[in-house]
Amino acid sequence: MHEGHRKRMYEKLKSGENFFEHEVLEMLLYNAYPRKNTNPIAHALLKRFPGIDAIFNASIEELCEVPDVGERVALYLKNLGECFKLVKKTECFGVVNNYDEFKKFAALRFQGEDKEVLEVYCLDKGNRIIKIYSYTVSDPVKVEVSPKELMKAFSQNTPYGVFVAHNHVNGTARPSEKDDAFTKQIQVVCSILGVEFYDHCIFAPDGSVYSYYTNGNFYGIKEQFSVWNITKK
Repeated sequence: MHEGHRKRMYEKLKSGENFFEHEVLEMLLYNAYPRKNTNPIAHALLKRFPGIDAIFNASIEELCEVPDVGERVALYLKNLGECFKLVKKTECFGVVNNYDEFKKFAALRFQGEDKEVLEVYCLDKGNRIIKIYSYTVSDPVKVEVSPKELMKAFSQNTPYGVFVAHNHVNGTARPSEKDDAFTKQIQVVCSILGVEFYDHCIFAPDGSVYSYYTNGNFYGIKEQFSVWNITKK
């Protein structure tokens, strides 16, 4: 019976329906009680404490005072509370206020890489990096990402703007024809979705960095490969 109820709850979660607070807690407790009906325990906890946040901030002793909540379950709830504290502290990867800050941030991520990696940094309106997509393939000297993958990534996160960066494991930071073509593809995708495309940077092993923005050819790409200008042709 409990298996059927849990399946219905998971289906509700998958469909995106709204949950009551006791239902959220009930599902969290599935891991602590693999074979037990957790609904009464969720109600008992919410009767003792004013809400889930208060449950996560309660002491082990206070949690153990609730019927059917032993030390093992109390420790599980306390650990969840610690996890949520960390989530609140790490709302973003960092804030980039200018191009130099972005290049320093990306350079640290590429340090020590022995294969080509392409990263897309999604920013909100406050210049906070809220999501990073990292792409690589088995070939160490090339990386490819389809426009379809980029569309999916941007649609899921609706960033205000994006920076794009990748590394060259051999040679200089100077872009190849494929790099130029990919930069144009990104601009088309961004213009379709209304996302601001800030720059595409390439990092080389010798520490040099090529920036489409600072090298002066970025505005031409943005102008020529905006979807609105393409449709006018």
